[in-house]
Amino acid sequence: MNRLKVVFCTDGIFPHQVGGMQRHSKLLAEALSKYDLELFVIHPHEGTQVFDDKYGIREFPIPGIDKRKNYLKESKAYSKRVYYVIKELPDDTIIYNQGFAVWYGLDELSHRVITNPHGLEPFQGITRQDKLKSIPFQHVFKRIFRKSRLTVSLGGHLTTILQEMLPEECITVLPNAVVHKQPSEFRKKPDSQEKICLFFLARFAKNKGIHILMKAIDELNKEGLEEKLHFKLGGTGPLYQEYKNSTQLKNVELLGFVSDDELVQLYREADVFVFPTLFEGMPTVVLEAMSNYLPIIVSDTGATGELVTADNGFIIRPDNVQDLKSAIVSYLNLSAEEKNKMSVSSFERCMKNFTWESTAKKHFQVFNQIHQELIETSVNS
Repeated sequence: MNRLKVVFCTDGIFPHQVGGMQRHSKLLAEALSKYDLELFVIHPHEGTQVFDDKYGIREFPIPGIDKRKNYLKESKAYSKRVYYVIKELPDDTIIYNQGFAVWYGLDELSHRVITNPHGLEPFQGITRQDKLKSIPFQHVFKRIFRKSRLTVSLGGHLTTILQEMLPEECITVLPNAVVHKQPSEFRKKPDSQEKICLFFLARFAKNKGIHILMKAIDELNKEGLEEKLHFKLGGTGPLYQEYKNSTQLKNVELLGFVSDDELVQLYREADVFVFPTLFEGMPTVVLEAMSNYLPIIVSDTGATGELVTADNGFIIRPDNVQDLKSAIVSYLNLSAEEKNKMSVSSFERCMKNFTWESTAKKHFQVFNQIHQELIETSVNS
């Protein structure tokens, strides 16, 4: 039992499969490759080399999930294929489980499994229908959590959710991160700013709070602030066309799909990022806005409280139009100096705590902790 060995167990890797968890797997694995460890990745992309040779990552592609069939049954079958790959690896390999990828054989593997459930969506349902649909997923997750040596929380309210199921010594806080690109140039606010630009970027769906934002805008306009507030709303989704057809708010631009090049310009033009979401994990979109010097107005849900403080924005209650209006007006009434200070604080907070370099370091420390436990167990047995 010598060098640290870690296997990432995933149901997909970005860009071959699109999603927050899949992007997380790719970027974290690449960032960890700089450390002194052997890194393996199990994924469903047969016939494809996902990682560049320079990262030194050994890949194990296996047949994936048939999305035409029952998702949980397919996930269980996929986890069985993952299990047999794990059995081929040295028995001191730390197992990093993304979601449901490690499920089969957990009784045997539990002492070296770290599970990352990310946003805990099944435990944050809004409607009765959402909650009922989530029950089977909750059941599976609870079993995986109980059998894992550690379960990852992104922080904030997500830790509270896990504490209702697990003792504290079985929970570790490891944040999400953002790719450290060259940010848009910091644009100082003029001493007299007559109008501010507020930027929203998300899927147009109820859980992202788009209806809360629209109601707040309508009320603010009726209160005489239409000429001082300009809103740019990016994204598509099930509610996009409905709002596109019905919105008559003159100070609102519905942008639809936003390309990466367009996004750079939108960050440059915006003064503040607004995100009245109803439930989240640790939203990457907020981290990206912070990395572009934007103060944040966001709902207090999931791990958003880890990202935003009074220094770099405003935390509001979920599903609360009045809170959202108050935060917008508070930002509008700040002096140029206060707005500039908030922008710089947002950027610095992101660069200090939420880069892939810092997140990889924290993961490496946790992997080492479990590795030492395995060594001590081996010596004592």
